[in-house]
Amino acid sequence: MARVRLSVEERREDLLRAAVDQIQTRGVAAVRIADVATALGVSNALVLYHFSTKEALLAAAFRHSAGEDLAQLRELLGSRGSALHRLHAATRWYAPTGEAKGWRLWIEGWAAAPREPALHEVASDLDQQWKAALAAVITEGVEAGEFQCADPVATAWRLTALLDGLAVQMTSYAGSLSRATLLDWSDEALARELGVDRAALTGDG
Repeated sequence: MARVRLSVEERREDLLRAAVDQIQTRGVAAVRIADVATALGVSNALVLYHFSTKEALLAAAFRHSAGEDLAQLRELLGSRGSALHRLHAATRWYAPTGEAKGWRLWIEGWAAAPREPALHEVASDLDQQWKAALAAVITEGVEAGEFQCADPVATAWRLTALLDGLAVQMTSYAGSLSRATLLDWSDEALARELGVDRAALTGDG
């Protein structure tokens, strides 16, 4: 049977997805080029042809996967409806569900970033983009007169810090924190930061 030839873009996509799977299974420190190659049935040389080093591959894999999550966040924040309701939907979407593979990848990225300059650069850039996306919608809500917020950027930082910390606890220590409790606390924080009643987060007003 003839082997199907993939385009450069398709091959890179396969390699990135395989690398993400290996990071989630083995952790950043333990992943080898050989693990990614074996998962796809290709040679180490082919992987290195597309990504010159393991560090470059892992950084690109993180950007690929976390970037998809960022795109979903932006789509959610850019949907129709009030800024308040979009922010509420975004904070609830943020919470881990199921196997929380996306969160496991972020946890691995955060842990490895201090020792991996390429990964640090990518993770830091994506993290800043998450905060900026939230701050932009908070600013939109203030300008529309939906709520009051003196410093949208600071509010975005505080909200993401809270959500990140709770999500890490929920993901790393199974059973330590329920998703319902996480959502309850995040709703409380969002309402407090924006100076609104919690009922307004889900109400029609």
